[in-house]
Amino acid sequence: MRIPAHRLLAIVLLVFAAQAFSQSTRDERPLRWHFDVGYSFTTGTTSDYLDDGWTIGGGLSWQPRQNVPITLLAEVNFSSFDATDNLIRLANLQENSVRIDEGDADLWSFNVNGVYKVPFSERVRGYFTAGIGEYHRKVEFSQTVLVSGFFCDPWWGFCYPGAFPGQAIVNETSTWRFAWNAGFGVEFPLDYGAWFIDARYHRMETSEPTEFVPIQVGFRF
Repeated sequence: MRIPAHRLLAIVLLVFAAQAFSQSTRDERPLRWHFDVGYSFTTGTTSDYLDDGWTIGGGLSWQPRQNVPITLLAEVNFSSFDATDNLIRLANLQENSVRIDEGDADLWSFNVNGVYKVPFSERVRGYFTAGIGEYHRKVEFSQTVLVSGFFCDPWWGFCYPGAFPGQAIVNETSTWRFAWNAGFGVEFPLDYGAWFIDARYHRMETSEPTEFVPIQVGFRF
């Protein structure tokens, strides 16, 4: 699944618009939840096998002392990528019994990060972050097949049996591996929380490293 560049730009502009109308915050809670969504770029050799994808996630941050610009962050993210034509071709070379038509990879990341914040103004803060985690990657290959079922016509209100194209999983692999990440971001405080946007490099230590860079827009509350 690809997100057009103009839609990604629109999301970024919305974040900047939100901070333009915000007021400075005096919220000094040590614990904060967050959620985020974003577009994920594959990089390195990973881009030979997986197309760019999307990511969604959330987590909890802890800043025990407001006068110390260091925060501890725990988070969970899910990312999804489609297989490239090159990976489909390689999979078909190894699979003689069936033909593979599609493939995808799902990746769960569980991270613990340190965050160092740099105040630019009352309305804008920058931050650097780095951490380690355990990632789970699952790769599936599928074949287009005819599946029997029922089709219901929404206009005439009746259903009839038939055969329809669907996807059947023909091969699947999954693995857990150590991973690390590092990146930077910008945060825009509000009276009731903060918007943020960040970019991070992730490297999962599979036999051939799985590398990707998500650009995430999120909200802390």
